[in-house]
Amino acid sequence: MNNVDAKQDVHVGRQLDLSFKKNSRFYLAFCVLIALWIAFTWQGLTTVVSVWYGNEIFNHGFFIVPGALYLIYLKRDTLLSQPIHSTPLAFIVIVPAILLYIVGMAGDIQLFMHTATFTLLPALIWLMIGTQAAKTVLFPLCFMLFSVPVGEQLIPYLQEVAADGSVALLQVTGVPLFRSGLYIEIPQGRFLVAEACSGVSFFIASFVIGSLYAYLNLVSAKRKAVFVIISLIFPVLANIVRVYGIILIAYWTDMEHAAGADHLIYGWFFFAFVIVCLLGIGELMRESHSVCEKPGISEIRTSHSMKSSMPAITIIVALLIFSLLWVTIIEGASITKLETEQLRLAPFSDDSCKQSNWQPLVNVPDTQEQVFLANSECNAQVYRAWFSEGDNELVSNLHRLYDPEKFSLSSTTNVKLKMVTGKDVSFEVKRIVSVTGETFSVVRWYELDGNVFTSSIRTKIYQLKNVLLGKPSSGTMWIVTQNGHDVAEMESALTEVMSKIKK
Repeated sequence: MNNVDAKQDVHVGRQLDLSFKKNSRFYLAFCVLIALWIAFTWQGLTTVVSVWYGNEIFNHGFFIVPGALYLIYLKRDTLLSQPIHSTPLAFIVIVPAILLYIVGMAGDIQLFMHTATFTLLPALIWLMIGTQAAKTVLFPLCFMLFSVPVGEQLIPYLQEVAADGSVALLQVTGVPLFRSGLYIEIPQGRFLVAEACSGVSFFIASFVIGSLYAYLNLVSAKRKAVFVIISLIFPVLANIVRVYGIILIAYWTDMEHAAGADHLIYGWFFFAFVIVCLLGIGELMRESHSVCEKPGISEIRTSHSMKSSMPAITIIVALLIFSLLWVTIIEGASITKLETEQLRLAPFSDDSCKQSNWQPLVNVPDTQEQVFLANSECNAQVYRAWFSEGDNELVSNLHRLYDPEKFSLSSTTNVKLKMVTGKDVSFEVKRIVSVTGETFSVVRWYELDGNVFTSSIRTKIYQLKNVLLGKPSSGTMWIVTQNGHDVAEMESALTEVMSKIKK
């Protein structure tokens, strides 16, 4: 039996060798496309690697593309049995992906660049091998999208869910508590459902592992879908139990356990337990089916010629080269920025006030200044930062209105102001509470070319338009903070700031 297998492997090896020589033109075109993909998306690749390395939530990104390629390798026999020829149908994905990358470059939107980078790669593979063959490896191609570092936007929502769920369980258990925002206070001490307690790492890892397990071990499409849904819901529920358990242990042990670094250690053990439970659920759902036998010699049809459509290949090569030049021009234009603008907060200043506990966390502005608003009795502060958009971004997730280790979001509301132009502008007021119980109301907006933007999305769109038109995209971030949660006082502070800005 072993001799038969050995002869079969030798025969298959010879077939593959002949196939490589026969289809060398196809492989050459494929290598050229991959090289162009790397050159075109170079900035997207370098920035995504820095995100994978610097953020533990996305460490799994290093293994996604190699894992997807290995999954394709596992399907090599079935893949090679399909007719392989390039298809122009893939352009319906390739062209939008290229445009999305260019938009991401122009607007310095990393999410766009990363999404386009890992959408373009499987689309190019689809272009080369054709629709019929691509269907054989559809999951590995889609699996590459897990390389995109997205999910941090869910942190505030997962924090709220964890806080709501754990408070409900604590109340059922009879633990006395008081909740203020994300702070949960029991007689023994106060807990903050911080970003590390949101469970976003559990959520993303569970989704990736659950999707992979469903593909490898479940046959029925219905069971696959159900298991993936379970892999999304299960870590959220488990994280609620984790937060509840930590607070309950602290309550029972008078803060001797589950305090300090203990809850982080417990968290990792709990995460491993959750993954084991998830895989156990998968085993219970797994159908009993016979293991596929190794295909015989007659079943492995590697003698297919791999046909590449020269018009399609020529178009995509020309498109990638043109786009690469366009991206290079955009990068060159972005180097020329305005000189650092002088701050103009002198009319706001009240130097008699002491420094507040509130400080914004703003990432590398060119210039910044923070003062107390005059005639506010040291209750209102004005912060202004200017960004040249050289090595920094005006709109970025790295900017924080407050330190999440010291403050928690309590609620949000809106304040409408009538501008000089007669237009009503709605400002979002975030109400935050500190560890010591201090309360603040915080408002942020952006100023570009004399225009006021309260939406980060609209600000990015305006900057993108300026870049594509060859205009500067530099701008100013304004933050006004008011002690307490009085809407009228915040409205008064905003009105005064706006009036002084226009002067």
